[in-house]
Amino acid sequence: MKFSLSAALLVSVLSATSVFGSPVPTTTKHELSFKKKFGIMSLHSGNFNVHLHPFFVGKSGHVYLTPYDQADQVNEFYLKDTQLFHKNETAFLEKDGALVFKFNSSGNSPLTGFKTKQITGIGYEFRFNKAFPVACHVPNTDEVYQIYYGKGNNTNDCVGVATELIIP
Repeated sequence: MKFSLSAALLVSVLSATSVFGSPVPTTTKHELSFKKKFGIMSLHSGNFNVHLHPFFVGKSGHVYLTPYDQADQVNEFYLKDTQLFHKNETAFLEKDGALVFKFNSSGNSPLTGFKTKQITGIGYEFRFNKAFPVACHVPNTDEVYQIYYGKGNNTNDCVGVATELIIP
């Protein structure tokens, strides 16, 4: 039995179509158990200084998108109920909306309302009270951005970012 060139082409196209036309397998959702550690990543396609950057917690407790302020290289967070923790420090907001993990001397209650939303291609959509944060350029630095919820640090150099929770 002899195949013509067009028959061979048809067979190869059909076999490739069955492979590439198959549905993409759905990602298995990992359940977030108490103290399940995860990372948080920012997404914003319009600014390479904030797009696909992990959250770093500096010595001051503030959250940055680069290792700044003697930031800890361990970017592990966990949820307990709807509170966000880093190294047993709970998340708070300062008056200007800056996300911080430090002892709260201002008397504010720890933040509640952090939730994972639908699963995405790389992790879970992650929001605080149904909102994503903004990343604002830290004045007098090169390419350092800090995380805020709300309007930001009163500069014109803030961008909204989506956040993804990434389970290792």
